[in-house]
Amino acid sequence: MSDKHVRIEYRIRDDVDLGAVTAAIAGYVDGIRAHDAGHRYVSYRAADDARAFVHIGAIDVDRLADLQAQPFFGAFSAYLRERCAVGPHVTFLAPVAST
Repeated sequence: MSDKHVRIEYRIRDDVDLGAVTAAIAGYVDGIRAHDAGHRYVSYRAADDARAFVHIGAIDVDRLADLQAQPFFGAFSAYLRERCAVGPHVTFLAPVAST
């Protein structure tokens, strides 16, 4: 198994309900977990800006295309794009060291 590592950063518009966004994020992360328990994915909200979010994930490369084809994946991506003031910006990462 080989993982693809990703960071996704964005800021939600001021007129968007944050409770709805955090619920949508939780559903999205649940969908990733249900797709494959081997995926590792976490969403953070900035401590100094409640509207700024960062997601960090390590997804099994062999399962990535299937994950992206899931209805929840596309629905969340569209939901997010419609509510962002900045981003989402996707960066693929190459691990250097970890604990």
